[in-house]
Amino acid sequence: MRVADTSALYALFNEGDRHHARASAAMESPEPIVVPREILTETIDLIGYRKGWPHARKALASLLALPHVRPAEPVNLDAVVAVYEAGGGDLSLADAVVVQTCRVLAAEPLTFDADIVAALKA
Repeated sequence: MRVADTSALYALFNEGDRHHARASAAMESPEPIVVPREILTETIDLIGYRKGWPHARKALASLLALPHVRPAEPVNLDAVVAVYEAGGGDLSLADAVVVQTCRVLAAEPLTFDADIVAALKA
């Protein structure tokens, strides 16, 4: 199981992103992917701000239609805040949600963010 981060999801829907090919390949794998609701919201909003509402709407529908992708169950906010604080400014609050979700599910991150990877190794 993998936990998707905004860096991977945004790259999936942005052909100009340098990680687009890697994100597309990762999403073709049938391995289950969970998306924290905070990350889903952040990603779709980012697409909307940068590309417009029609693109955001299409990305949301496309993502939710994938049979191996589902929203993650919420994780404990106190634990997320602890991860955020331990990051010392290297992690956004959304990144901390991904890290904590990976820990709870014993899952790998689907991310292109080195800070998330580093936090999981710490």
